[in-house]
Amino acid sequence: MFKQRLLTFACIFVLTAMLAAPASTPPAHAAAVMTNSGMEADNAGSTLPIRGADISSLKKSEDFGGVYRTEDGKKRDALRILSSYGMNWARLRVWVDPADGYQDKEELLQMAKRLKKNDMQLLVDLHYSDTWADPAHQTKPAAWQSFTVDQLKQAVYDHTYDVCSSLMKQHTPPAMIQLGNELNAGMLWPDGHTYDPPNWDNLAQFLTAGYDAVKACSPRTRVMLHLANGGDNGLYQWWFDNITARNVPFDVIGVSYYSYWHGSLAALQYNLNDITVRYDKDVIVVETAYPFTLEDDDGWPNIIGLESQLTAGYPATPEGQAAMLRAVMSVVRAVPNGRGLGVFYWDATWTGVPGNGWDPADPSSGNAWENQALFDYENRALPALNLFNGP
Repeated sequence: MFKQRLLTFACIFVLTAMLAAPASTPPAHAAAVMTNSGMEADNAGSTLPIRGADISSLKKSEDFGGVYRTEDGKKRDALRILSSYGMNWARLRVWVDPADGYQDKEELLQMAKRLKKNDMQLLVDLHYSDTWADPAHQTKPAAWQSFTVDQLKQAVYDHTYDVCSSLMKQHTPPAMIQLGNELNAGMLWPDGHTYDPPNWDNLAQFLTAGYDAVKACSPRTRVMLHLANGGDNGLYQWWFDNITARNVPFDVIGVSYYSYWHGSLAALQYNLNDITVRYDKDVIVVETAYPFTLEDDDGWPNIIGLESQLTAGYPATPEGQAAMLRAVMSVVRAVPNGRGLGVFYWDATWTGVPGNGWDPADPSSGNAWENQALFDYENRALPALNLFNGP
């Protein structure tokens, strides 16, 4: 059973690194963000305009009994706690027809109302799948399985427009929408795969359809394209060169960066600095996280649970977690000309609540991420949250 669980985790996350080219080594002149001790050296700069977190797990957690507390132990609404620390954006994923009924359009609409009450902007993460979409998994929604390329293009447009327009109708407009999630290997496999076989023209059509749908719904909403492996500049050049050669329109580049998988902070800095100039786009680290402990809270092995998995200089402690988040924020603030817009922490509210696990089709599955949440095992806010108030 343990081996089966471990394989599930590997399929969801570890293969994201395997499916991309090895991390490119930055040149010697890449901006340094580390001291000799391994802890970060802050860059000067103003507060990041976007200080957010993915909180896609929150509604299900609450429904299954999850609670959230302030640092001194007072029970509060999770969004109220997050916003009180200066968090001003939230990211919510949307599956087309999920097995458990969570993280779909209807939940998004409910959560968008709560965000508005807490003065938080919304980034919508469209997965174009009924379940996890990442470099190792880009499964079509069941209802789209038999569609031709033209039908898939129309389905992307219709789904994107439906989600966006539904938000507009209830006066909770999305500030940003990302088309797909961690698109290293494309989406809607095999029709939109980037290499197995390469179907770049199809992928370009799907992404253009999504962009057109967003702008038809809400011209002011910005459109993001998002890859994993944030320290791999070679991957980003390969992918975005192919996309821009096909005139795919977009506004922002999103990056996933987990230091234990995606290279050094210096490599992240070099990549962000390069792609913002090369493609003339703003950049956001739209996923990052780090453990505050290696202990387990729910009897389900953690995806990062060994000392050997950690980044040198950053212990699995509340202070180490805060230091890593501070370092990533410093990298983004150091992107030239203010084009590093911000950071989203993933998944800030996914605590160890029975029933809210990895597999939406299996209520017995556990959570391998609770040691990287921004709430500890007594459900109290962790020190890393203080970083959302400013530099």
